[in-house]
Amino acid sequence: METSSYSAQQRRAINLVWTSSGDYQFEPQFLALKSNGEPDFYMNCVIGLVHKWFGDKMPKRLFAYWAGDARQNVFDELCWLALENAAYEKELPERPVLADLRRTHAEEFFASEYQLSRQEWMEKNQLVYAVQSDRWKTILGQKPPILAPWEKGLAQALACPGTMNAAELEIAVRAAFEKYLQFDGTVHKKGGFQLHFDDKWAPLLTKLLPTEIVRTDDLTIGRSAMPGENGMVKVSNALRARLRSNEHETEDRGYIERCFGRSIYSPDKLTRIEQQLCTGNHLGCHLWFTRGASASNQLISADTQRLYEQAEEQARLNRAAFAHDLDLHQSALARLSEQIRNCLLVHQQPERIPARQGWLDGTKVWREPVLHDDRVFLRSDEESRPGFAVDLMLDASASRLHCQEAIAIQGYILAKSLASCGIPVRVTSFCSLRGYTVLRILKDFSDKNGERNVFNYFAAGWNRDGLALRGAGELIKSAPAEKHLLILLTDASPDDSHKILPSGKVPLSRDYDGQIGVDDTAEEVRALRAQGIRVAAVFMGENASVPAANAIYGRDLARIRRIDQLAAAAGRLIQDEIRELSS
Repeated sequence: METSSYSAQQRRAINLVWTSSGDYQFEPQFLALKSNGEPDFYMNCVIGLVHKWFGDKMPKRLFAYWAGDARQNVFDELCWLALENAAYEKELPERPVLADLRRTHAEEFFASEYQLSRQEWMEKNQLVYAVQSDRWKTILGQKPPILAPWEKGLAQALACPGTMNAAELEIAVRAAFEKYLQFDGTVHKKGGFQLHFDDKWAPLLTKLLPTEIVRTDDLTIGRSAMPGENGMVKVSNALRARLRSNEHETEDRGYIERCFGRSIYSPDKLTRIEQQLCTGNHLGCHLWFTRGASASNQLISADTQRLYEQAEEQARLNRAAFAHDLDLHQSALARLSEQIRNCLLVHQQPERIPARQGWLDGTKVWREPVLHDDRVFLRSDEESRPGFAVDLMLDASASRLHCQEAIAIQGYILAKSLASCGIPVRVTSFCSLRGYTVLRILKDFSDKNGERNVFNYFAAGWNRDGLALRGAGELIKSAPAEKHLLILLTDASPDDSHKILPSGKVPLSRDYDGQIGVDDTAEEVRALRAQGIRVAAVFMGENASVPAANAIYGRDLARIRRIDQLAAAAGRLIQDEIRELSS
């Protein structure tokens, strides 16, 4: 077998397969790779053991049975659960250490819940995770998750014993898929038959019937990068780059509208905005500005209804987390408000407003005889008003899934502190899906006491930071003040599934991530600053992202690791910006 075309990690995985199988001549159909690209020790051993005990022909027949079906990846993952159990039970008497390896794998499955793995997360299927979770919790002796009856039946059917031979195992897998997934060998390349039900029926039917949400470039709201991102990667596709197609642009736009709400701009105006902003590195991308208002003419499907329910559940968790440590959060709110208010008192000069007494305004004297307006004097306004507005942007990509409550609390405290000091503030979250960068306004300038709406924050998808900043520049045009401060809550890790298209200077497409994403974001920050907009960031991310954060935001950056650090760090940052804006 020729392995020179594989990466070092893939070659390590192949060696694990060969070692466990004892056969160094066959080419495995699959490799097991973790979310960070490292080989999964246990599952690669399983691949080798399947070859050892069941040969090569039976697994190939099984995977060919549903090849090309719309649910092929789901069937592949579930099939490996059946193969794993059968191969494990056959090998265990000869290799007792396999039990420890299996438990370690189960522990890693759940430990990976709080690791960043957006690409893997976006591809994970909810049904697959539920059945996998049932398997690995059982292995660990923990209480299994609550499954729908048909899901539980499927999980039990896939626990194929080691007493089966190859033919029996093949029959068992096919029978399980036919009974519980309605797959009889007829390959369906398009999406399955769909029915749309109203709010009353959708939740009930979701529980009773086999439904699934495929985590591709779709909106899914969850707790973290999906646990157990130990994907079975087809060897033939392991080195193949994937480019999105724009064939379904109309479908994508409808999907974005159903998930996030209708656009605040008319189609014509949104098109003009995209023509102006979706250029250069963002050519072929789209923007979507929304306040979350649902589109009345859009049918709510069962999966969309479930997303609404998940969003409501996350909002409840955000509010509960704030209430749980109420004293800590109220203290941070009070300290930050005091710091901002004191800084304003020092640096903001009282405005002079028209009055009937005070300093005579020579430019207004004519108003008294002509208009009978005796307000031709000026006096100092006792309540000095800030001469600037603030836009607060919250990174809402999947990399923030593990800290959604913390970000919602930070956003609320910042917004509430600014508003209590009389500073106009707007709060917007941003993420990207299917090539659309979505800016979702949680609190607008005109929303009185609208800070509580910040708790509606949730994370999903990707983050094309450069295009999000261009979109912020468009929103800033509607700000109620000439001077402006833009603050981002970010992990400084721009990453999007939509590639940068080829150009004259760069003839090949490139991924929007890593240094390319950082450079693009930094360029957009400089462009906003050149327009007179102050741009700063509150950074809460990994140590590895600190250089990127510094490269993007420079000195206008405050790093925090815990919520009790927010008042001091953000306070210093905002005070510095107030001094600059007031000068």
